[in-house]
Amino acid sequence: MNFTSQIETAFSKIKNHFTGTQITALISVLVAGLVAHGYVLFNRISYHDNAACLFSLGGTYESGRWVLGFIYDIQMMTTKLFSVPVFNGILSLIFIGFAAMLIVDMFQIKSKVAAAFIGAIMSVYPVVTSIFSFMFTAWEYFLALLLAVLAAKILLKSLSVKNFILSAVVLSLSLGIYQAFFAVTIAAFLVSLTLGVLKNEITSIGEYAKRGFTYLAELVAGLGIWGVMRFITQHIKGIEAVDYKGMDDGYSLALLPNQIIKSLSAFFGFRQAGINALLYLRAFTALVVVVTIIQLAVMLVRSSNKVAVKIVSLVGLVFLPIGMNVVYLLSTSEEYHVDSLMVYGNIFVFILPVFLIEMLDAQEFKAGVIRSLTSIATWIQILSLAVLTVGYIYLDNAAYMKAEIAEEQATAYYTELVANIKATEGFSDDMEIVFVGWENLSDGTNAKVDPVDQLEAVQLEKYPRFTDIITYGGSRYFMQEHLGFGNDLLIEDDGTYADSAEVQAMPTYPNDGSIAVIDGKVIVKLGE
Repeated sequence: MNFTSQIETAFSKIKNHFTGTQITALISVLVAGLVAHGYVLFNRISYHDNAACLFSLGGTYESGRWVLGFIYDIQMMTTKLFSVPVFNGILSLIFIGFAAMLIVDMFQIKSKVAAAFIGAIMSVYPVVTSIFSFMFTAWEYFLALLLAVLAAKILLKSLSVKNFILSAVVLSLSLGIYQAFFAVTIAAFLVSLTLGVLKNEITSIGEYAKRGFTYLAELVAGLGIWGVMRFITQHIKGIEAVDYKGMDDGYSLALLPNQIIKSLSAFFGFRQAGINALLYLRAFTALVVVVTIIQLAVMLVRSSNKVAVKIVSLVGLVFLPIGMNVVYLLSTSEEYHVDSLMVYGNIFVFILPVFLIEMLDAQEFKAGVIRSLTSIATWIQILSLAVLTVGYIYLDNAAYMKAEIAEEQATAYYTELVANIKATEGFSDDMEIVFVGWENLSDGTNAKVDPVDQLEAVQLEKYPRFTDIITYGGSRYFMQEHLGFGNDLLIEDDGTYADSAEVQAMPTYPNDGSIAVIDGKVIVKLGE
């Protein structure tokens, strides 16, 4: 019956369906991804949200993540859920690899060197590192990335009604898992408009407007489908939306200009929500952006397209930084803040230059000042991109080192605390244990491992010092996971006990008398 040969034939057909550059991009993602993230894939690092969600996917329907809710329901009925780093991490890299393959195909990349870089930067960009601190839902988030890229590719392939509807549906699925990758779809559309003008694929203002408004309509349609499904699923489940980062506070259109300014300021500040906390990363990113602007200017001037079309194309370029940072526009609440989990749209800062370099390779320049300056600037850009890629790999590993140190120190700290609780005079294992002032814990014996604060170079979301872990209210889950301590008898004080005269008279931990049995309960005064 030749079962194995049929399987081999099927694999061969699949392989032949993809170009060499697409395969190169996938391999690059896997290789660079393992170098950048092998630390966390093969060492289980768990605290904060991951400790609380070892067997769940975190917020789903209540956060508007209805597709994530579907995945949760299906897995709970079948495989169950486990925050397993090797499986979740490798599957995440595969999805990033597929997204890179789509981008290579979508923008017609012909150079394997260019494809390799696209794959590498997409996998080592520290947003991936931030998401890997949420290992319990990592592969689902990167499925959202893949869907966001796929939504753009479907519509860029053809502006037909069928593709429009399909693209909007796929985008809604992406939003139903994680909304921050919306920026990737927006940036892909805006970049395609610019490249369309440079390649003379868009030769009239009408064509530019038609494509632009079609892309905008698709984005609105995708959001609309997502919003309708959000309402329906929450109604069916009988749950209410959570107030996440103040996003349910309502939207003030009067503050929209201020949010746009924040978006542009974030882009041209080059910090990328803490990713580029180090000066050299900001400097090389700035070099990449400046040279990209120079390349775009040179190519627009040299383009044989109509002057009016080239001028109109500047509209898309102006909106590109805002599109990459659209997450800054999602809320006008004072509680809302953008962190390093949410800025993957900035990946086009590093990918767009690759598209332009390929286009420059195909152009003939006469010997002269413009050719020399463009060549020098491009080589500086290539060097900057190489430095950033290696720098991000190094930063990723430093982040995981910081996380492991913090986890080990927090485990040791809580081990001592639990031992002291159980050694308290009058302690019984059936007593309620009340933690008072948890978030205000201040222990003078705590020490840093880096005297000159080198770990502050890592300012990625969810990569804290151990002092942040032990003052985190949800650390009861950390103790449950790492110490097997913290059952239903553990209570976090809501202020009731802190107001009592006896507790106010107690010193704070680890001073003598900070743990005491009062009225049949163990009171642990961690802070004022």
